[in-house]
Amino acid sequence: MNLSSPPRKSPPPIQPGLPPMDPAFQRQRLSQLAWMRVGFGAIGGLLNGLLNLVTLKLPVVNQNAYYGIYVGLLIYIASYYFAKNSWVKGINPKDKNKLITQGIGSYIMMFLFAWILFSTYHACTFLASCHI
Repeated sequence: MNLSSPPRKSPPPIQPGLPPMDPAFQRQRLSQLAWMRVGFGAIGGLLNGLLNLVTLKLPVVNQNAYYGIYVGLLIYIASYYFAKNSWVKGINPKDKNKLITQGIGSYIMMFLFAWILFSTYHACTFLASCHI
């Protein structure tokens, strides 16, 4: 009878992580991320306008208009993963929450602005429902 314990596995070798970013370079990258999210907000709003998720005729209410919010959330989440994995790789660990919060207000405002603007344009030109 062998009462000895099984052989222990050696821990995997520790790979060196990325060196931390220079603070000035990190601020520059986070500023660029905020402006990139403004562009993504405009693209998301135009995409929702093209999908015509809002019906502007009064007797008909589009039951799927909330899908536009899902499109906006998916684009924002995609921008987070893009920033996390490539754009701002090596950010200081204490600044990780800035990847989520940087540019969120501008993104939401541009997303809603582009969506409303393009939906209004779409209704005026294609549906002829403007009373100008």
